[in-house]
Amino acid sequence: MAKARIAPGSSRPPRPALPGAGSGGSGRVGLAGYFRGVWEELKKVVWPTRDELLRMTGIVIATVIIFAALVGGADYILSLGVKQAVTTQAASATAAPTAAAGATAVPTVVPTVAPTVSP
Repeated sequence: MAKARIAPGSSRPPRPALPGAGSGGSGRVGLAGYFRGVWEELKKVVWPTRDELLRMTGIVIATVIIFAALVGGADYILSLGVKQAVTTQAASATAAPTAAAGATAVPTVVPTVAPTVSP
């Protein structure tokens, strides 16, 4: 927040004292004073009527459903794309070595030695 500029030579007007601040006010002390202040502020609140509350709740629920459908749809479409990319890449990776080797590949045979048993 920017500070207000004051012309040189003019004095700033004094700030009004906050209620309960300093030694001159009826300051709230402790937890009971805090809750008393909270109760006083809650009495000033203008609460919505039942019709307003139901209408606003309906709007919130509809908005949540719409955004859930949008995010779910985007997730489904992206997962299809990723799945397609992974299966295509995996298929090309397994097919490439056998196709590259072709007819020139010679199978290797590993000789096995029978164990000898001493009497």
